[in-house]
Amino acid sequence: MIRFIASDLDGTLLQKDGTLPPNTFDIIRRLHDKGILFCAASGRQYANLRRLFSPVADDICFICENGSYVAAQGKTAAHTIPSSIALPLIRDILASGMELLLSIPESSILLSSASRSFTDDIFYRLRNTCSYVTDYGMYSDKYIKISGFHPDGVADIAPALQEKWSVHLHADIAGKCWLDFTMTNKSDGIRSLSEILHISTDDMAAFGDQPNDLAMLQCVGHPYLMKNAPDSMKQYSFSECENVLGTIRNDILNDK
Repeated sequence: MIRFIASDLDGTLLQKDGTLPPNTFDIIRRLHDKGILFCAASGRQYANLRRLFSPVADDICFICENGSYVAAQGKTAAHTIPSSIALPLIRDILASGMELLLSIPESSILLSSASRSFTDDIFYRLRNTCSYVTDYGMYSDKYIKISGFHPDGVADIAPALQEKWSVHLHADIAGKCWLDFTMTNKSDGIRSLSEILHISTDDMAAFGDQPNDLAMLQCVGHPYLMKNAPDSMKQYSFSECENVLGTIRNDILNDK
């Protein structure tokens, strides 16, 4: 029996223009009425996700920053990166030519020296809560995610950084342009919520599309992979999904 549904956002639940599909809140309310919790599972920050889901924010759960911060029923959990790891990683990201995005539970941290196009995208398009600093060491004991961004993609940059840092951290490519480093992944977020909510992972469903969703899909009893997922994800035995809300209606709410 499904009692919990987690969905990735970009490339999964969100439309191509980055907005939620029509009727998203109605579906979430119907799930809630049936005792099924919905969870937004994303690399995005908590404040951003609460704004996006504001009409139902108090009735759902959140896996934020790739599992580094979770929130459910008034309880939260954060997993920080030790400063002894964070600071040299930051130096490597900057040396690689990528833009830097640092995440703490309350805010995204941007360098005041970052390009205007990058900071405007984070603040105006993603609508993140942001703070600007001149010294990335200011919050070195609070970072829960450290990300590099390159507008042309990170495929050529990522392998060397992943090889060096994956012994300490999860190092996941997110989409084409992002490389995220965390102490946790989305499956850790799922397990944290399983403990908080006293719901077995066997009774959980999850929707995703990218490699950073793989661990989450593998740890739930009902995994759904989007049809637009890269070929590397299609080797696994996940149910295929074209539309998250349509699948919820048909498979879970039984709107045949």
